[in-house]
Amino acid sequence: MSASSLLLFRHAIKFHSIRQFHITSRVFQQRYYTKKHEWVQMIDNKNEVRIGISDFAQNALGDVVYCELPSVGTKLNRDETFATLESVKAVADCFMPLDGKISKVNENLKTQADLINKSPYKDGWIVQAIIEEKNKNNMENILMNEEKYKEYLEKNKNAADH
Repeated sequence: MSASSLLLFRHAIKFHSIRQFHITSRVFQQRYYTKKHEWVQMIDNKNEVRIGISDFAQNALGDVVYCELPSVGTKLNRDETFATLESVKAVADCFMPLDGKISKVNENLKTQADLINKSPYKDGWIVQAIIEEKNKNNMENILMNEEKYKEYLEKNKNAADH
């Protein structure tokens, strides 16, 4: 195969792969939400979840300027405070959506707390935690899926504590 044919072949492969649609487990994983606007997402079908605050919450909070993170290894029960966020408007606690043990914190938030505002679901996650199998299998009954969360926001948009 000549150099120009090889180049055209490589270009065709790149072009072809761009046109394909791939669904990976990471893209398709569903988020679950609390009434206090934290979100949870499974990580690769293990018992590890990633936790952050919703887009609604970061918008209501305003520009986040500081994030106090827990220590790795900390065991927390559902509804216990796992992080504190300071914004130009207020200080807000983040509450654990499920019982778990902190396995990782987003170190980037120590110097770039505004990642929570810029990308609350991707780069602005706050912690990762190991949860029990029973919580993993029962997540839909404990938390709201995306559709139910949107309904919850709509229903409570005029509530004072929302």
